[in-house]
Amino acid sequence: MPLPTLRAVLASDAVRAAKPEVLSGADRLDRPVRWVHVSEVREVTGLLTGGELLLSTGLAMRGGGKDAAAYVADLVEAGATGLIVEVGDAFPEVPLAALRVARERRFPVIALRRKTRFVEITEQVHRAIVAEQYERVDFARRVHERFTALSLEGAGAQAIVEATAELAGSSVVLEDLSRHVVAYAAVGRPASGLLKDWEKRSRLVAPTGTAGLTGPEGWMVTPVGLQQRWGRLVVVNPASDQARLAMVLERAAQALELGRMAESDRFGIAHQAQGGFLSELADGRIRDDAEADARARSLGLPPAAPYVALVVRSAPRGTSPTDPVAVHRRARGLLERVAQAARTVRVPVLLGSLGPAEVAVLLAAGGRPEDTALEAFADALHVQVLRQPDLDAVAVGAGEPAATLLTAGASLRHARHVAEVAHALPPGRRRPFFRARDVRLRGLVALLHDDPRVQAFAESELDHLLVHEATHDDGMLALLRQYLAVGGNKTELARVSHRSRPALYKRLHRLEQILEVDLDDPDSRLALGVALMVHDQRR
Repeated sequence: MPLPTLRAVLASDAVRAAKPEVLSGADRLDRPVRWVHVSEVREVTGLLTGGELLLSTGLAMRGGGKDAAAYVADLVEAGATGLIVEVGDAFPEVPLAALRVARERRFPVIALRRKTRFVEITEQVHRAIVAEQYERVDFARRVHERFTALSLEGAGAQAIVEATAELAGSSVVLEDLSRHVVAYAAVGRPASGLLKDWEKRSRLVAPTGTAGLTGPEGWMVTPVGLQQRWGRLVVVNPASDQARLAMVLERAAQALELGRMAESDRFGIAHQAQGGFLSELADGRIRDDAEADARARSLGLPPAAPYVALVVRSAPRGTSPTDPVAVHRRARGLLERVAQAARTVRVPVLLGSLGPAEVAVLLAAGGRPEDTALEAFADALHVQVLRQPDLDAVAVGAGEPAATLLTAGASLRHARHVAEVAHALPPGRRRPFFRARDVRLRGLVALLHDDPRVQAFAESELDHLLVHEATHDDGMLALLRQYLAVGGNKTELARVSHRSRPALYKRLHRLEQILEVDLDDPDSRLALGVALMVHDQRR
């Protein structure tokens, strides 16, 4: 509930009974009233801080036209909202000199034609002001409790964005640094309209350091990320109360950051002895072969080199659950399927959850060829996952075979990266398992495309061109793709693009101006090529 306006004060019972007449400033009646003062003192302006409405019987304006004009001018300079004057036998009219100043400065002056009790006016207005202040405090309390509960529940980004939209009363979008929508909640409009040409529209809205209105559409935005920004919250149709909306966005951004930090923690390390051992191997916290062997034996893994580190990755089928119990159940289900696959092919393994969609595996191939053991395990795993109703097909990333547990465990990080890339590949390119040599540079980009530092690099390289494309759509981005595809060979580019050399050179010069780089420089072409890979991967 916003502060009462001067118009609302004039509509109150106490003022309407006094027959108010607006003498000046009729176009400024929607100004908020922060407080009401009853004063007959000429030097009252030193007591004002702005936003006050003064009630008077005109005593301060009875010293002549010059003094009355100066009194009104002082009220304007002090930031008063308006002046209400009771006229009658003792003070029949507001002096013309005072009204002249008020009209020139568009300052509201209202005459009350009937006597009234000023205390009734102040009581009504102050009651509304106090109620507004209490409502603000109560709203802030409800916002705090809502986002605190979401954080404690481990709510995902979608649930937080939906709560933000409900509190804001407007559609809300969470985007990453590449201007791609991570989560959204459409309020009062179809999602298709909300998200239409999102990346193009978003690129016209400059980043801000704090919550505020910006951009051609008047969005309210706030950055997300404490130490390193990784996204932005956008309210597409912000409400009029910007201070309240900014508070909601800032609390939502904090909840999103806490959720992101929680999601990065490995699931079940404290409760899974095998997962704890694999974590120590991957991080290099175990440095002695004898200790590693003893720990593995105690956990049930026989001494059967070669050893192979694997990571199994599976995305949820349909919408990812936000209920922490459902997330825990799905993570346990994936872990159980992996264990069952190992038992089916009788391959000794150690297992540990890396999260609701990933499982780390240390496999002891024994005397069997490692590829044969891996293929058998992966085939059995695909069969098991088909029996898990909420899991999609899995991808298996494998490290290189190793003679020792320490060497195999150190490759778990690489196996996790490979599994992440393999899961992003089209179904037609998938195989039972992948190694690092199967993914190459595009795989590296796919691994790192969610890293804010990689996104920031791609944005710094391509931002000017993408903004140009969003506003002109003249094919400059396509020209850059063609130029990089032919390795910077302008003769070949002229041939494949069916352009004359003069026309092509002119467009390339314009492209260099937009990008602010020298396209003949090999380092520039390499950087732009990698940035395009990141951009395309995000799309």
